[in-house]
Amino acid sequence: MQARRVARGSFLSIALTVGKLGEPGVSSSVPPSRDSFALALSALRSRLRQAIDAPGAAIPINLIAQELRLSPTPVREALSRLAGEELVEKQGHAYTRPMLDGAALAELYNLRWLYLARVGSSPAAKPGVGRFPHRPRLVFSSLLAQRPGEARDVVDAMMLDWILKADDLILAQAFRRASERLAPLQFAEAELFGDPTTEAFDLARLYDVGPHAELRRALRSYHRRRMAAAPALVRIAASKYRPDIV
Repeated sequence: MQARRVARGSFLSIALTVGKLGEPGVSSSVPPSRDSFALALSALRSRLRQAIDAPGAAIPINLIAQELRLSPTPVREALSRLAGEELVEKQGHAYTRPMLDGAALAELYNLRWLYLARVGSSPAAKPGVGRFPHRPRLVFSSLLAQRPGEARDVVDAMMLDWILKADDLILAQAFRRASERLAPLQFAEAELFGDPTTEAFDLARLYDVGPHAELRRALRSYHRRRMAAAPALVRIAASKYRPDIV
């Protein structure tokens, strides 16, 4: 029971700080932040979100260890954890970023939408019901006004806050994994769709004032737009790593 409370509390901190979804841990087995494993895990999550490595390319374990002033061992251990979350793949002795085709990416967007849609039918989502510790109500339109350059991070945190209303730890963890797998595509979304701020403000206003039925429709449209564009997003993501042809 104690382990479950620790896991829930650390997961809540993601929404409370409106941070990047992957950086805080959600498992009670994650060592303290000063531990070398936790440092490597946090750095790798951030690296994957930023899409630094090409899909299918080996992640440079020794280089990352040098940058973090660690031995390669905790970096490998962290990559093993991330492989269990499907954020990286193990290819022999190497770890690589997964390669998604258009169909697989569309399915992943749809999966995240299904997690969000699940909340509306959950009894725990009703006002006044729920077993998560009390947390301050976040006004996401105000947060977005303060951080317009972080529009996608605010939307990620808003969707996580919505998921937490279901009071379901397994659902929250599954949602987080799906969001982390989609995070490296954010730069491709920006190139294809343009500035995300307006879209983010529209979602944030609906979240803050309701009605929730309209919010659900907006979240469905948000994901369907990306599902339809999945092949184009994959092409844009791949083009980032092509050498310039002179």
